[in-house]
Amino acid sequence: MNQHAYIPPEVTAGEEARLEELYGLQLLDTASELRFDRYTSLVASLFGFPIVLITLLDRDRQWFKSRLGWNQTECPRDISFCGHAINQDSLMVVPDALDDPRFAGNPLVIGEPYIRFYAGAVVHGPAGNPLGTLCVLDHHPRHFSEEQCSQLRQFADLVENEIAHGADLLALKSSIERSAYYDPLTELPNRQLLMDRLGQLLELAATESLQVAVLLFNVTGLRLINQSLGTQGGNKLLQQLADRLRNNCPKGGSVARLQADELVLVFPVHDESQRKQVTHKIHAALDSPYRCLGREHYLKVRIGGSLFPDHGGSPEALIEQASAAIRVSPESMAEPVHYFDLAYSEAFAEIFKIESCLKGALARDEFYLLYQPIFSLSTGQMTGVEALLRWRCSELGQVSPEQFIPLAEQSGLILPIGRWVREEVCRQLQTWYSAPGWDITVAVNVSPAELVQPTFSEELLSRLAFAQVPEKLLRIEITEHSLVQDNEAVEHNLARLRAHNIEINIDDFGTGYSSLSYLRRVPVSSLKIDRSFIDGLPTSEDGATITRTIIEMAKALGLEQVAEGIEKSEQLTFLHGHHCAYGQGFLLSRPLPPEQIPALRAQEGFNWYRIRDQR
Repeated sequence: MNQHAYIPPEVTAGEEARLEELYGLQLLDTASELRFDRYTSLVASLFGFPIVLITLLDRDRQWFKSRLGWNQTECPRDISFCGHAINQDSLMVVPDALDDPRFAGNPLVIGEPYIRFYAGAVVHGPAGNPLGTLCVLDHHPRHFSEEQCSQLRQFADLVENEIAHGADLLALKSSIERSAYYDPLTELPNRQLLMDRLGQLLELAATESLQVAVLLFNVTGLRLINQSLGTQGGNKLLQQLADRLRNNCPKGGSVARLQADELVLVFPVHDESQRKQVTHKIHAALDSPYRCLGREHYLKVRIGGSLFPDHGGSPEALIEQASAAIRVSPESMAEPVHYFDLAYSEAFAEIFKIESCLKGALARDEFYLLYQPIFSLSTGQMTGVEALLRWRCSELGQVSPEQFIPLAEQSGLILPIGRWVREEVCRQLQTWYSAPGWDITVAVNVSPAELVQPTFSEELLSRLAFAQVPEKLLRIEITEHSLVQDNEAVEHNLARLRAHNIEINIDDFGTGYSSLSYLRRVPVSSLKIDRSFIDGLPTSEDGATITRTIIEMAKALGLEQVAEGIEKSEQLTFLHGHHCAYGQGFLLSRPLPPEQIPALRAQEGFNWYRIRDQR
C-alpha cells in the first residue's frame, strides 16, 4: 500500500436514519456547553491525554461539540477517525496510527495535529443511532488497557444521558410552544398574548382618558449568568425574577416574557403618584438578592419605560420606545426607570448602526491594536505594554472602544473578537521576541464571557507555544466582575495560567465587586487603580484616600500596583510620593502602534522629575 494512502470511513445503510436523529437533536453548530465540557476536562485529567473530543458526524464533516487541545471546530468526515469508530459496536482503539492501513497516510497523521494514538467510544442518540464519539488522542503511540476502555465507555454513557435529557427538554418545549400562549419557563404570557392584552388595555385607557405604562426589564449579561451557573441556574434566577414581577403587578396590569433576557409589565396609570409608587416598589423587589445553588446572587436589571399616549398609540410602538430607552439610558440613574424621550431617537439609531457594522468588522479586517506603555514609577523604565483594541470602520470611521466593546459583550461577538486579539498579540510578541534580550510584557484584556469558557487557558497556552514565546511575557487583565460568581471554570483557567507564569491583573480595581474575598481565591498578581480615582489627584480627598488605601493594601498582600490614566504631573508626583510601583497614561506615553515600541524600549525612560517641573 502507498505510504501516503488511507481508507475513508464506510457509510452504512442506516445513514439517513442516523442523520435524521442527529439533526433533530439540534446539537450541531451550537455554542459550548458546560455540561459537555466538564466531561472532556474530566477525561483529560483522568487519562492524561492532550486531546479529548466529543464529536458529531455530519454528512460530510466531523464537528466537535466539545474540544480540549484541538483548535479547529470541525474536519472533513472522510479523514476522521470517528467515521470508522461509529461503525463499530462500542469502542475503537488505534494504538499506533502509522501501523494501521486505514490511517497511515491520513492527513491528520502525517500532518497537524500528528495523531498517533486514538481511542473512541461511540455516543448514541435516544433512538439508538450512533451520533459520534467521546474520543481521546495523543501525538505518540500508547497502550490502552481494558480498564481504561471500560472507563471511557462509562464516560460516553454519561454523554449519552446528557443528550437524551436535552432531547426530552427540547420535545417538551416544542409541545408547549405549539399549544399555548405562555412562556414554558416562567409561565408568564408570551409576546403574542401580551400584544393582545396590551391592545385591549389601550382601548380601555383611550375611552377613560387614562395613561398606560409599559416597563421593559432587561437582564444584563444573561449569557454570562448561564455560563457561570449553568443554564439551569440561570433559569432559576429568571423564574424568581418573573415571580417578583408577578407578585408586584398592580391591579389591571399584566406581566409577560418577550424573549430570553427581556420581560415586560404593563398597567393603567391613574396619576403620577401611583405610577412612581409602583415603579419604586418593583425596583426594590428586583434589587434584593436571589437564591440559587445554595448562594445569594444579584441580577443587574435595566428598566426602560414608555407611556400611552405620550410615546405611542400601539402595543408595538410602546414596546419599541421602552426598548430604545434602555439602550440609551446611562448606567446609573437616580430614578429606577428610564422613560423614552424623542431626543433619544438619533442616539438609538447610532447604536443600531454600530451594532450592524460590528457584526462584519472581523471579516472586513477592520480591527487593529495599539500598545500603551507601562512604566516603573521609581526608575522611569518601560516594563510592559497594554494591548488596546481599536476599530476603524469602513462606514462609520473610527469607533471608540467605549461604544463598541459593550455592544460586543452583549451580542456575544466578544468571543471571536477576543480570540483575534490574542492571536494578534501572540504574533506581535513573536516578532518582538526575535530581538535580543526582549523582556517587555504585554497585558491583554479578557472579558468575563471569555474567562468562563472551559478551554480558555488551554487555547491561550497553545497559541503561545505555537508562537514560541515565553509564557511569562504575557499578562491577562480581568475585571472584578469576572470574579463575582464562584465559578469553577474561571478559577481553573486562572490557576492554569498562573502555573505557567502568566500574571493576572485586576483591571479597574475599586469600581466593581464590594467584597475582596476573591483575592484569597484566585492567584492575582497586581491591581490596576482605576482612572476615576486618579483623575482628581491630589486635590480630591476621596480619590487620594482610596488610591493610598489600594496601594497600601496591595503591598500588604504582596501585589503589584499599577495606576492608569495618568495625565497630569501632579498625579505622577502624588503616586511617586506614595510609592506606587507602576503607571500608564497620556502624560507618560499615548498608545502606540507596535513598530514604535522597540524604539521606546531602547530609551532610558521618562524623567519624572522633569515632568514634575513642567507644571
